Amino acid sequence: MIADGKGYTCCRVRNQEREPRRGHGETGRQDEGQGDPRRYIGYFRVSSPSIPEAMEKMVADGIDDVLVIPYYIAEGKMTRTLIPEKLGLPCSYGVTEKFGRPVKVRTAPAFGAGDLLANILCDKLADAGASKDDGILVLGHGTLDPLSGNAEAVADAENRLRRYGFANVAHAYNEFNEPRIADAVAALVSKGADRIVAVPMFIAMGLHLGEEIPEQIGIPPYSAGGDIEAGGRKVHVDYLRPVEDDPRLCDAMIKLARDFYGM
Repeated sequence: MIADGKGYTCCRVRNQEREPRRGHGETGRQDEGQGDPRRYIGYFRVSSPSIPEAMEKMVADGIDDVLVIPYYIAEGKMTRTLIPEKLGLPCSYGVTEKFGRPVKVRTAPAFGAGDLLANILCDKLADAGASKDDGILVLGHGTLDPLSGNAEAVADAENRLRRYGFANVAHAYNEFNEPRIADAVAALVSKGADRIVAVPMFIAMGLHLGEEIPEQIGIPPYSAGGDIEAGGRKVHVDYLRPVEDDPRLCDAMIKLARDFYGM
């Protein structure tokens, strides 16, 4: 249990999307308050409670020491600048004022590169029946932020999957960065892949995963994949769900908060 006066909030983004689905929006509501009364959820946009609303609720509940845990794949402008702005801070830590009371706020890092995300992707591939000879496509968002950790996290996942025994692995980005998705698909097919398993390093389904990436791959929107023409032949693509609400992500956030406060 987190000590009195201390609490942590999980900050998430919720994008507009057309497909009703079970993802981070619903999971946040299910998780909030279950087993730990000092855990709160705040959304950057679209859904409620918003990040400022979550902060107000925490302060109203007597909390004056807040650890913010971003539910994001990697560090970037969102975690370093935009979320702190929602909290009334110029950077990732400081003291803000709510209801005339000072509140200490610190922001933890996003998940980033490492075994956690790579292990989740590996288990998703196993559940999909991916073989060591299939083409594996790790999909990232991409960013214009030169300090973002997104590219590092995606490339790290590719390297770890290769070390796990997948021989034909590539990564690609939806926008902004190279390699592009069409080029990565062509590279996998050129190495003999008759089946490509595309695994997104995204937190949840939204417009990018539902429409933009399927269009670039050549499969129907909001689908689980299909057959495409690549390299002059037919190739089957299995398009997996994002990491979404894997319990290991929640476990990691809870452990981070308890370690941070020495509990």
